Order: sequence, then structure tokens, then C-alpha cells
Amino acid sequence: MPALVLALVGCGGGQGAQNEPKSPSAATLLPNVRRAKDRPPVVLVSREGDPSGAVAVAVSTAGVGDVNGDDDDPEPPTALAAVVEARLAARGLRAAVTPQWDGFRAVVLVDGVKNAELTAGAIRAALVPPADEKDVAAARKKLSALAARPVRDPALLRWSRCVGSPRARLGAPKSELGLARLEAWRSAAHGLGRVAISVAGPAPLGEAVATAVARGEAWKTAGTQAPAVTTTGASEGVSAPSIDADVYDASADTTLAQAVVHATFDVPTSSAAVATAGSLGDPHGPLATRLAALDVPFRLREITGAAHPRGGCVGVVLEAAPSGASGPVTGNDLAARVADAVALVRLEAEVHLAEGGAQVDGRTLATRAGDAREAAERAAWWALVDGSAPGPTGGATTIRRGSIALGLPGRRGSPQQGAAVEPSRDALAAAAARASASWKKPVVEGRTRVEAGQGEAWVLVASPCGTESETEADAGVTALFVAAAAESAKTSPEVHVEPWVVADGAGLLVHGPALAGETPAAHARRLADVVAQAFAAVPLTPAALTRARAEMLYHDANADGAALGVLASALAPSHPSWVVAWGREDSLTASSDSAVINRAQALRAGPLRVAILANVDGAQGDAALRAADRWIDRHEGATRACRPAAAAAPARAGTYAATPRPGSPPEALLAFPFPHGDESARASAMTMAAALDGAGGLLETSVLGASGLARSASARVLGGPRAPALVVRIVGTQATLDAAVMQTRALVDRLRKAGLSAADVERANAKVASEAVSSALDPRARVVATWREKPVPPATDPKSPSATADDVKAFALKYLGEESMIVVAARPPRPPQPSPSP
Repeated sequence: MPALVLALVGCGGGQGAQNEPKSPSAATLLPNVRRAKDRPPVVLVSREGDPSGAVAVAVSTAGVGDVNGDDDDPEPPTALAAVVEARLAARGLRAAVTPQWDGFRAVVLVDGVKNAELTAGAIRAALVPPADEKDVAAARKKLSALAARPVRDPALLRWSRCVGSPRARLGAPKSELGLARLEAWRSAAHGLGRVAISVAGPAPLGEAVATAVARGEAWKTAGTQAPAVTTTGASEGVSAPSIDADVYDASADTTLAQAVVHATFDVPTSSAAVATAGSLGDPHGPLATRLAALDVPFRLREITGAAHPRGGCVGVVLEAAPSGASGPVTGNDLAARVADAVALVRLEAEVHLAEGGAQVDGRTLATRAGDAREAAERAAWWALVDGSAPGPTGGATTIRRGSIALGLPGRRGSPQQGAAVEPSRDALAAAAARASASWKKPVVEGRTRVEAGQGEAWVLVASPCGTESETEADAGVTALFVAAAAESAKTSPEVHVEPWVVADGAGLLVHGPALAGETPAAHARRLADVVAQAFAAVPLTPAALTRARAEMLYHDANADGAALGVLASALAPSHPSWVVAWGREDSLTASSDSAVINRAQALRAGPLRVAILANVDGAQGDAALRAADRWIDRHEGATRACRPAAAAAPARAGTYAATPRPGSPPEALLAFPFPHGDESARASAMTMAAALDGAGGLLETSVLGASGLARSASARVLGGPRAPALVVRIVGTQATLDAAVMQTRALVDRLRKAGLSAADVERANAKVASEAVSSALDPRARVVATWREKPVPPATDPKSPSATADDVKAFALKYLGEESMIVVAARPPRPPQPSPSP
């Protein structure tokens, strides 16, 4: 990608006879400013080390000329720039004079205090005296040069005006410039309110110029400015569409590109324009990343922030990638693709404005310049901008208007071909309006829990589709996507990202403390940006997928053992990831990168939900939701829904053998499935598992302890919510495993017939409640509960009451029978028996 252009271009003008800035912040935005009655302001940029200092003057021509009903015309600044350049040259000063669309600036190198004072006087002499025939000759020469640089197409006038680049209008007849007309321009522009002087150099140099201006003759007031208008040419206060659209022939501008787009956005302030352009121009930032991921990829070719006294303007040039094998995108489809790209630019600009990002003002611009001449020019222009800029109120976080000029190569071919390929202006404008409107309505559901005083905030961005649509063939692809997304997340030591995958949810979890000086809302936005970008927008790379696959295989190798994978297939036939959401070795190894990418696309196009544990207030939840929502692609007419899962088959009861991993001890799993969605059955299963498990539990007295039949025994409820089951795990030796399994089956049979005693139920329910509270002490459990809209212990969930002895007995009678039991044994094969001797 070529270097992006951040043009710090002033396009400002004065507001009549005013020496003091209208903006209350003007004096603080600029470097040191000297003001004297009836004299233009002098801005001092004190700096050492330059071989020469620089004195600059900036002049606004906004509204001067008012040609063809337009606010600005490039002829007045071009002509007046020529006059000033010639007059300074006649005094022996070699000035660099640069015209813009609605103003010009001139800068002269100076060496020493005496020369600086003389230059100040020469600037006044170049601006104040009336025009004569010598001035007319100089102006006509510059206007001829301007006529030789016409705008490529009238559709690009708005963009050219936005960025301040003067171009002649195509087909606009111009009468030859005369003395009266030139003098009218000069008297309207060269006066108080439209002129600012600046000095960049050692402090004595600046003080000398400021003193010379203050002691010099008074200046007259400049002419009154025409009614204020926006850079796109529509009068303020007049109702107009938010996007002006046009289509033009870009054969000379596009070589390999399918299309080129010149877009403009009017923003409230000049600082906002320059800062927004800097934010959007990051070649590795959110905008560039998202543009590259569109169905028709776009790249940022150029971005410019321009300063205007009545607001700033951001000009963006986008280039569509060459057409693929499927052929070029045409007609209304191309209009929609262009509109999507421009809407993304607008969205990112509005996000930057809403966040109140670091603003760039006159002081910053002038002091950042490496060249003294550039520092002086910037300071002079910003004096005009600050002197007439609006105050901080009044829609400071909105984009006022915008324009799109779509350039297509070969547009002027055959009429039949052009009609098929080229979208109409109306179609482009309508598509832009729809694309912009689509970002106004959130597509992400948000849930917030406020936990004031916590050290960190937590954000979970996840799809409620989870692994529900996975089958035996692709089990684990969801987990691979989530793990790869976590690998791709851009993090810092203050941010921690974790993958989260279960049957009913898959996404990324992030947590971290606020940075020094960071507001609570900015803290939440930063966290949400990290995971939402990685989960919903960043393309998956082969490297990230390779690392994720290696991590998943390691996880599988160190998981509960081979028996669990076999049990998953028996509990949820054709859907093992309903039980083992992270997949198994065979499916993880067999799944292709394209299958993972397809799964990622399906999850990104489906419903998404954000849960926030706010550590200050509820406003953090709103900020995180807005931040996450901006990363979600919109597709007109698309319905965000999970891919339907195949109907669940009943669990397959029976006895199964699993091949153990090398070095694993013999183990057996006994599972007793029960229906999903039955909260009463689940509560009873939890109570039963608690009664069986742990110190003093029924398994300890049955197969552990004195009997010594098993090395360890445990019970838990697995497979929720789609394939729940009470699962008992027995680990023993080759010699004792069968006996331990038989003893456990006998225990379960007794419980099926008699249930649990009241004392066992009470002890088990207390243990369930204690474990729930212990689990909820981890913020991960609380953010997941918030995501699922479940209560957090010690609050009571009315949908999941504690099980009574009668409940547990009914559960045992119904679901702990041999006919529904699944047994999976994993142990080394028995050694072959020696053959009997003959």
C-alpha cells in the first residue's frame, strides 16, 4: 500500500472586521499570538536550530468572487497569490506562494531581526496598495496556468474543494480578468479578519515582526464574506441529502482497479478533520482491515484532512480491487459495494468523533513541522481557522454532509455496455443512503451487569449458535475458529483474551484494567474493540489456523481421556461437540482450513451477543455495545439466524470400548442421559452427582476406601444443554476396573430403587450451592451468566430450585436404569494368552 497522505491544508476565511477570535478556545489553541488594534494577528512559533527563520502570511478568499452561485472559486486566490508573489519579488524577496481553493499563503525565509522587520513591512506593502496593470499581467499569467490544470471531471469538484486543491472548472467560460475585478477581489480579501501573519524562528525574530506590525500603519477591514456554506456546496440551514453522488469516466485514473471512489465528509471542526484523517489513515488500522475484507475489497489510496473556518473536511480516495475470475461487479450491485465501503469510512469517522479522540490544533500542527517554512504556514492558517471557528457546542460528534464520486474505467464505451456496467447517480445515492442507515440500527444484543469497584472490566462477544450445527464430520471447527480468532487478537499486557466455546455459545472473552487517565467508557470500548474485531472482522490467516490447530490437539491430548470422545458420540449421535465442544483428535486433524473459514463466515453472519461486567457504571455497557456493533457487517435483506441443526437422535445405550492414549490408566465412564430442557431433571442430576462425588460421598464408601477397587471416582453432569447426562468416572487398574464398574452399577441400582436419604439430599444440595458460589467468584462465570441472562449465586434461580428427596427419587427411578445406561471402557488390550502345550 502506498503511503497515505495526511494533508494539513488550510481552507479558511475571515468573518469581516474582527480582530478577536470568535472561538473562546482560539487563544489557547495557537502558539503565542500577538494582537494589536486594527492590525492582523501575528503568531509566534519559537524554535531554535533552523539555519533561517520564516515569516508567513495567510489570506482567506472565502466568498470572494461568488462565481456562478458557488461559495468559492479558485480564480480569486490564484490571481491574488500572483499579485503578492510579484510584489514581494519586486522588493527582492523570494517568496513561496501557494494558492488554494479559497485562500493562499506565502512564506519568506529571513535571517536576522532586521530582515524580519523589513519582511513584515514588505508583506503589508504586497497586500494593502490597490491593484494596477502590472498586477493584472501577473494575475493573468497565473490564471492561464490554472486553466491548464482543469478538474478531470465535474464530479470531482466537491472533492477538489474539500481538500483545497485549486482546479479550473471544465466548460466554465471565463471573461478576461480586468483591473476593476482584480481590485474588487483584493479589497475584499486583503484586510482585517482575512489576514494572519506568523513567524517561525528564535524568539527575538518573532518579537521583531510582532513589534513591526504593531507599530506599522493600521489596516482596513476586509470585505464582508458571502453566506456560509459547506465544502460540498450546500448552504447551511438548507435541507439537502446527506450524500451527493455522481459517476464519471476514470479511464485515466484507473489502471488495474475496477473503480476509484472520491468521497468527502464535512466534519464540525478543522481539528476534527485533521485528527480524523490521521486516525482513518492507519494502513493497519480498523478501516483498512475492514475495507480489505469486503466482498469487493477496497484499499485506501489517499486521505486528506483539510481545515475550514466553518468546519473541516475529510477527503478519501478508495480503489476497488481488480475483478476476479467471476468478472466485474456491475450496475446496482457495484453501487451497493461502493456504498458499503463509503459507509464504513463514515462509520469509522463518526466513531473517532464520538470518542473525542486526540484533536490536532494550531499549536500541535505548527510545533510538529520539521521545516520552519511549514511551521510558519501552518500557524498562519490556523490563526484564520481559530479566529472564525465555531465553539465546542453544536453537533461536534456528527458528520454534516458528504459526497461520492464513482469513477469507472471505459465508461464512455458503447451505450449498451455502459448501461449494463454503470450504476446511475440515483442508484448510487440510494445505495449510499441505505448503507449509511444500516449502521444506525444495532444488530448486536447487549447485556450488562454493573459490579462497581472491581479491578477489571470483562467483555464477552459470542454467537449463541455455538456448536449446535456441527456434526461428526466437522466437530471442532467452531473451536478452531475461536482459537484462531484469539490468536489474531491484538493485545497488550493490560488486555487478556480467551476463547470460549460451549454447545450454546462460541466467542471471545477479554478482561483488563483501565489505563492511566482512561475514562470508564473508553476502557469498555477498548476491550470490546479487541475481541469484536478479532471475532467478527479479522480474516483468518493460515498461520493463526496452524497455531490454533496445534493448541487444540494439545488440549485434546491432555483432556479427560479417549473414553470421553466415545461417550460424546453415544450421548449425542452425529453431534459429539454437543458434549465435547473442543472437538476430538480425529475431526481436528481431518478438518480443512476452508471448513474453518466457512464456519467463521456462518457465525459472523448470524446473531451475536455482548455481555459486559462493568466495573464503574452502566454507561460502560452502552459504550462496549456500540464498539462491538461497529465491527459487524451489514447485508441488506439478510436475516441473522443460526444455521439449523439436524434433529437430535436419542442416545445410544450400550457398552463401548475406547483405545486409551499411551500412558493413560484404565478408566470407565457410566452415563445416564436425561432430556434437555428439563430443569427439574437437571437439578436432581446435580444433587445426585454431588451425593456421589467427593469426600464422604457414596462413591468413596463404595469403590474407594476399604474396598480399594478404584484409584479415583467422581460424578458430574455433562452435555448441557443439548445432550445432558449424569456421568460417573472410575479410574482403576487393569485387574480391578471390572469389579469397580460392577460395584458402581450395583450402587446406582440401589439408588434407583430407594433414592437418596434425606440427609444425603441435604448434604448434596448444600454442596451444589457452595460450588455454585465458589464458581461465581470467578468473573468468567459471572460474565457467562450475564451473557445467558442467568442469575449469579447467591441469588436464587426460580427456574432451577433445589431438588427434594422425592425429586431425586423420581429422577433415579426414571433415568438410572440399565436400559438407558452407556458404559465406555478404555484400557490397554489384554495380553495374548499362551497357547497350551501339545
